[in-house]
Amino acid sequence: MTARRSTALLALALVLIAACTAPPPRVPMQRGHSPITGELRGSELPTELSPLIVSTFEPTIPFAASNGKFIATYELSLRNMTPLMLTPTRVEVRSPAGVVLYTLDAAQIPPALALPGARSGVTGIGGGQVAMLFMTLEFATRAEIPDRLENRVTVTAPGLPPEGVTSKSVAVTVSDATVPVLGPPLVPGSGYIAADSCCDSVRHRRAGLSVDNGLWFAQRFAVDWEQLDARGRTVTGDDPDDPADYTIYGKQAIAATDGTVVKVIDGLPDQEPGELPAGIRLDQADGNSVIVAIDDGLYMLYAHMQAGSLHVAEGQRIGRGDPIGLVGNSGNSSAPHLHFHVMDGASPVESEGVPYVIDSFTVTGQIASTQALDQLENTTQPLPVQPTPSDGAHRDQYPLDRLVVTFP
Repeated sequence: MTARRSTALLALALVLIAACTAPPPRVPMQRGHSPITGELRGSELPTELSPLIVSTFEPTIPFAASNGKFIATYELSLRNMTPLMLTPTRVEVRSPAGVVLYTLDAAQIPPALALPGARSGVTGIGGGQVAMLFMTLEFATRAEIPDRLENRVTVTAPGLPPEGVTSKSVAVTVSDATVPVLGPPLVPGSGYIAADSCCDSVRHRRAGLSVDNGLWFAQRFAVDWEQLDARGRTVTGDDPDDPADYTIYGKQAIAATDGTVVKVIDGLPDQEPGELPAGIRLDQADGNSVIVAIDDGLYMLYAHMQAGSLHVAEGQRIGRGDPIGLVGNSGNSSAPHLHFHVMDGASPVESEGVPYVIDSFTVTGQIASTQALDQLENTTQPLPVQPTPSDGAHRDQYPLDRLVVTFP
């Protein structure tokens, strides 16, 4: 046997020995579902802990707004699972393809972040606390909105890496539900104020109610309709303590679309304007009110009307434009107004608010700020109304916060 052949045989033997003794190739662990709950489980050991748990609520339903944009608004729950004070420094929303659609920096986050009992202005989330992050994205067209919105939140704290820790991406589903097209909820007139309308106002948009062991945002798209007189005042008379002296008082609320009346509450007195009543019961918070079932399993709520003024009865079928009742100040109300919202259940609190659009209205300006509205709505002084890019006729859009509109 030659030396060359001996060397070749030795090399082959070494290869065979190595093949027999080398560990088998690593097979990646597969993601699977729990045999107990059916929920998806991870495939590998975690590489790091998550100080912040981000979760979602309802799918977002885009709608056409009076600013000419299509809006997708939704809530994220942020749970601090550490004893540290976590400071959110960046929020990023991406499309499923990874395109960055929207960001919030450290200065923009506090106005959108709320703790229970404090609806805005939160800079940090304490150990064990849960905060709500209210997200509102605007798009030029409906077609630009993807079917999912991927959310990531970065937080910092002493002891965490200097760049912070970013949460796993959490997807909010974008619903393709049809937004109902309604008529005005009030008789024709001018000077109507869309008070506390979506999406910057905190009273309705952030009014999460914990009822029957659930958290509900029934008022997500609610509007408190008030009214200015010819001099720009919400109080036409001389006495801001008298509900009857308010411009909106006694105006006729009407059916915004066809439907069937499913609930009527009547007989509750008007409150004295100026401040919210103390100790009011949950079942009386809407005052004299009417709930109407409409198409697609949705419901309309009309609230705070005058006792004895309701024109409808439970079980009655009504048509668009039919009288509902007169605007009053009953229930949990500090100034006469018509509270109106659309929801996905018959309960005014144990349901989710759904967006809608109004088929025809004209914008004539906007109250300068929520602060101005709060300060002057219970006085005889005129409210500051300023022109907006939205001034003019609108069709099939939702009127945004503090707009002054005319209903045909």
